[in-house]
Order: sequence, then structure tokens, then C-alpha cells
Amino acid sequence: MNKNSRILIHGAGVAGLACAIWLGRNGFRPVVVEKSPQIRADGGFIICLSGTSYRFADELGMLDALNARDSDIHASSYHNRSGSTLMQLDYQYLFDGVDFLQISRDEIENVLYSYAQDCAEYRFSLSIEKILRNDSNSVEVQFTDGSIEEFDLLIGADGLHSRVRKLAFDEAEIKQHHLGMQVAAYKLDDVIGLKNKFEYHMEKDRYMVLYSCRDGQLGCVFVWRANESYPPTATQRWDYLNGYFKDAGPLARKVLDNYPDTSPMYMDPLLQVEMRRWHSGRVVVIGDAAHCMTLLSGQGASSAFSDASYLCRALINESPEQAFSTLEQTMRPSITQMQESTRKAANWYIPGNRVRQLIRDTGMRLMPTDYFKGYFKKKYMKI
Repeated sequence: MNKNSRILIHGAGVAGLACAIWLGRNGFRPVVVEKSPQIRADGGFIICLSGTSYRFADELGMLDALNARDSDIHASSYHNRSGSTLMQLDYQYLFDGVDFLQISRDEIENVLYSYAQDCAEYRFSLSIEKILRNDSNSVEVQFTDGSIEEFDLLIGADGLHSRVRKLAFDEAEIKQHHLGMQVAAYKLDDVIGLKNKFEYHMEKDRYMVLYSCRDGQLGCVFVWRANESYPPTATQRWDYLNGYFKDAGPLARKVLDNYPDTSPMYMDPLLQVEMRRWHSGRVVVIGDAAHCMTLLSGQGASSAFSDASYLCRALINESPEQAFSTLEQTMRPSITQMQESTRKAANWYIPGNRVRQLIRDTGMRLMPTDYFKGYFKKKYMKI
């Protein structure tokens, strides 16, 4: 592709910022638009870079900066409703020999932005309103401020609820798999004194994950069975979450009752996105916009980083059509396999009935650690 090409990147998350670095460093003219007023400042799940994405981060020269912000979590433990331990895992043993980094989403995005800010033009509090034209040569868009511009390429890196996906692709090409679950997450003061670990508290139709944060706060994630396709409004979320966990044990109640009103609460249904193709004309979607796998996969950030890297490296020497083909041929097989595996595993995370719960809990008690070592090594070396 012509190195002087003007490329619009819609979204300044992991995928979008990685694209900005690759493209800006190789002579392209990327423009990044982001609907938020700034790069994420705080909050977000603990995510990971592993396998190929870890090596791409190293190739971009940012691995030391990312490792310096590692979550410093060394272990995880799994407990039933009564508090009895089902399983404990030591991460030093579990991930020995695996390229693996755990970091909060806000930390990785801030590191990426520090490397990307001189590589592209940034426009915050802005998004695409319409795609006016999309053909084999260029794409013309209208922004929410009314301005109209033409670009050589549009990369949709705007997440699960992608605006680009909605505008550029026919609904018949898109399938959404609702896993029948909702997730909520927020941070609060560390009211339980958790240090350097994850704690999973598992029940039949819900669970809570607690984890220690580098800033001394406590991160918490709640997942429960629910069929709603959209989250409630921001002002309704605590009441909604509290209703699903009103009869939870003392630890969950302590975390819920100490929810700080000043902390933003993330909430969304667990939805997978599956598309027949990831490109249309001069528009391509990557990361969650193309193939959201949900947090249960543990691979969302890695796949977004790898998508961006494979696509942009291909654009350096190939036509857009060839680059789109390279991206899909490289990434789609692993993405499809992980989406299928996640759908199968979802009902073991939240069993939904007593028999399945008993099988899950018994398996966690009896399964040898070497099994999980092999499982995680195979899983996290893929992308």
C-alpha cells in the first residue's frame, strides 16, 4: 500500500493504538478518532498479552515498559460458597516457559499511547456518524461534528459495540452469541487485605473474582446468569447488581456494600461477535469489533494486539485486499477455535444446576496442577 496513505482508525483502545504505532512508524498518515475525551485513565479488567502478541510488543520496543506495570499477581485460588478452597494455582509454576504478561487495561492503553502519540493525529470526543462512500479506492465518512473527510482506509477498532461494524456491514453477515450472562466490574478500597493474587468465589449461577491492584485498590468482577442484551443505565447498575447478589455470602456483601459512588461501574452482557468476513471495500474491523470472545476467553487483548500487528505489517508491503486476506488467514482459525471453546466452557464457569456444579467443584479439587500447566501453556501460546 502507498506509504503516504491516510488511514482512519476508529477507536483508541489496544487495537487502535497498536495500529497507530505500526502505521505511523512506517510512513503512513494515521488519524485516530475516539469518542471518549481522553485515553482511559483508570479502571478496567486485568488482561494479558501472551504468545504472538507478547512478541509483537517486544518487536515494537515496549516490552520493558509493559513489564514495569505488570499486575504483580502471583497466584489464584478458587472457593465455593462456604469459603472452602477448591483449587490453588501458583503462577510462577503455571506459566513457566510461557511468554505471558498480566496488566490492567488502563495501564496497557497508557503505555501504548505513550508510544503512539507522536505516530498519528488524534481527535477525541469524536466518532463516525455515517459512511458516505466505500469503494475499492477510498472511503468517505461524516463525523459527529458534521465534518466530511476522505481516507484511503478505515480500520474499525471500536470494540464490542462497534459503530464501524454497524455502518459498514450487513446484519446478515454478523452473528452474536449471547452466553446468557452479564458481567460487572469496579474498583474500591482494599477492604479485605488481598495481596498479589486472584480469588474466585464460585456458586451455581454466579461468581465473584477479586484481585489486588498495583495502586493498592481491590478490583472486583461479578458474573451471573441473565438474559438481558443490554446493560442498565449507569445510575441503575449498583441496584441491578445488588439485586442479583442480595443473598450472597459475607465476603461478597462486604465488597458490594463498600462500592464507592465515585467509582465507574462497567457492566455488559457477555456477547460473542462472529462475522462472515472482517472487511468490506476499504473498511476492515479488528479486535472485539470483528470477533469479540468475551472475558471468559482471557484472550481479547492479545487477539486485538495481534490483529493490529498482522494487519499493519501486511499493509507495509501488500495491497489492502492482500493485507485483509493475510489477517484473516492468520487469525481466523485460532479465533474460531477459541470462540467455540469459550461457548462450551461457559456453563462450567456458571453451571446453572446442582449436578453440573458438583462435577465442576469435584473436578477442581481433584485435577492435578500439571493438567492446568499444560492447558494454559497451550492456550496462551496461540495468539
